Amino acid sequence: MGDNRWVDKSSPCSSGGNALIGVSIALSIVQIIFVAARFLTRYMQRIRFGLDDYMILIALIGSLTKAVTYIVLTEVAGLGYHIDEVTHPNHKIAMIKKGFFALELLDFPFTITPAKISLLLFYLRIFNVRKFQITTYIVGSLVLAVGITVFFGTIFQCTPVDYGWDKSSGSGSCVDQITFYRGVSPVNALTGIMILIMPLPLIWQLHAPRGQKLALTGVFLLGGLGSIASIFRMIIYFLNTKVQLKDVTWFSIRLGILTVVEGAVIIIATCLVTIWPLVSRITSRRLMTWLSCSSPRKHQHQCWYLRTIEEPSEDKSQIPIARCRGVMQNQKDESWSSLPPFDGGFGRSGVGRSGLEIFAAFV
Repeated sequence: MGDNRWVDKSSPCSSGGNALIGVSIALSIVQIIFVAARFLTRYMQRIRFGLDDYMILIALIGSLTKAVTYIVLTEVAGLGYHIDEVTHPNHKIAMIKKGFFALELLDFPFTITPAKISLLLFYLRIFNVRKFQITTYIVGSLVLAVGITVFFGTIFQCTPVDYGWDKSSGSGSCVDQITFYRGVSPVNALTGIMILIMPLPLIWQLHAPRGQKLALTGVFLLGGLGSIASIFRMIIYFLNTKVQLKDVTWFSIRLGILTVVEGAVIIIATCLVTIWPLVSRITSRRLMTWLSCSSPRKHQHQCWYLRTIEEPSEDKSQIPIARCRGVMQNQKDESWSSLPPFDGGFGRSGVGRSGLEIFAAFV
């Protein structure tokens, strides 16, 4: 960690800021790579950018700005040191409170909310089941409600606004933010879990090899790491806050790491779902064959069927959702170029097959 002019170097100091800086930098790089891969996949498949793509860009900008803010607070404001190890503690705490005001605006409203909305919009593209779509709209409404509540709750938490970090005026009041987040965090964790498990029943209705189902399940379950981070964040708000507030520069590190991790993992998971065709293309054919087929054969036919992804019709027979394709051993797989571009189920004219059928065909 660089020289911190707000720390008293005459006494031995221990800092937890290095962990926060390391996590922020590492996850920022990974997020940029995944978002870039997302747009590369869209370009390679000749798909026009949709609202979900623009939402993930907003989330990325919010997440990167949040990471930079934490790094600045660590380097300049002494975040990561015990309060009794730093000089000018009052000035430091004022700086940290200003930073936290910005972080609260960046976190739920401009990182987590747009990232979750992006994933829900992707669900609407590939799942054409009416009940599932209604559930998606309900969950999306909860996500938006949390984001809007935190946005206005942060701006108007104190009257006047700057009373949160500058009490020199002597008159003002603030809402208890700990109590506020105790009410918001459970809803955030709940929506994360719901988004995580929503597509799983539909995936396991695919008539596909178990390895392929597991691969698809793993792609969607990656977002579970973000849900775990949100649960731990929620727990922190219910711990002994009096002790934490007395040493805010030290105890804010754990919350900061979890905040960075939650937003980053949701963004990465959302992008991974959309770049899976690109991952399939660059992955070795041997690995993909192992995932797609239950037993090795000289001529491998890959064919998938679906029961209820589409709306039920009078014909109760199984609905094929992806054409059969054979891959001869030692024969180049041309499936990438022969399959139509993944258009999310809408097609170029707005009408097309279920998006999941093309998505599954790449696994």
